[in-house]
Amino acid sequence: MNLRELFYSRMRSLGIYDLSKGTQSLVCCEIESYLRVLEPLFDEIEWLRKNAVVSSCSPERLAQYERMLAIPVKQQIPEEKRREIVQSKMAIGPSDFHREGIEQSLSALGIRAKVEEMPEKGTILVTALEIADSSMTLDQAKEAFQALMPAHLLAEFVTGGISFLEFDQLDKSFAQLDQMDKSWSQLEMMGIEEWQKGGKQNGQHI
Repeated sequence: MNLRELFYSRMRSLGIYDLSKGTQSLVCCEIESYLRVLEPLFDEIEWLRKNAVVSSCSPERLAQYERMLAIPVKQQIPEEKRREIVQSKMAIGPSDFHREGIEQSLSALGIRAKVEEMPEKGTILVTALEIADSSMTLDQAKEAFQALMPAHLLAEFVTGGISFLEFDQLDKSFAQLDQMDKSWSQLEMMGIEEWQKGGKQNGQHI
């Protein structure tokens, strides 16, 4: 029920006014004068209500959030995934950029990863082990990771997949790959043990 319907419904409930459609009574004219001011005001309030929350804001407002948080606006990334990136970054505090915090932030985006601190190089190594969303490509996963990281933190993003030589030695046909029912991104993430037995190990740069 919109504002106009609510207004007339409440007035009719009193049972003392003739509010029939087309009636030009003084009461109807007074109600219309109120609505002329209140309807635009309520429209603005509704716009603010929707756009104040990342999960329900318009695509235009989402892009504003991304720019405010220094997240590259990537239209090729699914909108829901972009919303998750914004929400994850908004939830990150200055004290969250440690191993557990980064792993949890990536997990919220559907990326299971292992974070290793490398103080001798002044950087961290993030090995992505699994992408929950089969529609997300490795490039999109890397972009999501880079969007979460602050500019001052040096981090290297690698996958947990196998080398081309290891893949060639597996001698898998396209028919066998199709039977595995996995996206190409998921296949690229699989370690040698998962190809053979179901586990994951090793990292390969992307």
